[in-house]
Amino acid sequence: MEQADGVCILVVEDDAAARNALRDVLRDAGYQVVSAENGAAALGAIDGASTNPDLVLLDINMPHMNGPDFLDCLRSRPESRRTPVIVVTGAPRPSIPAKFGDMRIVRKPFDVGALLDVIHAVIASMPAGRN
Repeated sequence: MEQADGVCILVVEDDAAARNALRDVLRDAGYQVVSAENGAAALGAIDGASTNPDLVLLDINMPHMNGPDFLDCLRSRPESRRTPVIVVTGAPRPSIPAKFGDMRIVRKPFDVGALLDVIHAVIASMPAGRN
């Protein structure tokens, strides 16, 4: 199992119950967690933080700023262009623009073990020094 120490995950999810569940699962697994209820709030959280998140868990369908719009803004920032993103969605076929490349998708309701396996795999594939 990958070390969670020092890895910060940004959870962007409009459903409060899902956001809180994700936050609790990730904290129990030893990750640092920042959460936001939509893309605009997530960008504000990134701007207010001393470092960028190492990984983003992103819902696609949200009010105020949806997942694809958030990704546009995230990818426009040089320091965030390579930040891994895992889509967490209840949509049977989420619309993820091709310009974002292949993304891992975890379906809601999520299995905690499967979610953590995906997160560990993404962390393990990150360049040295990022994890």
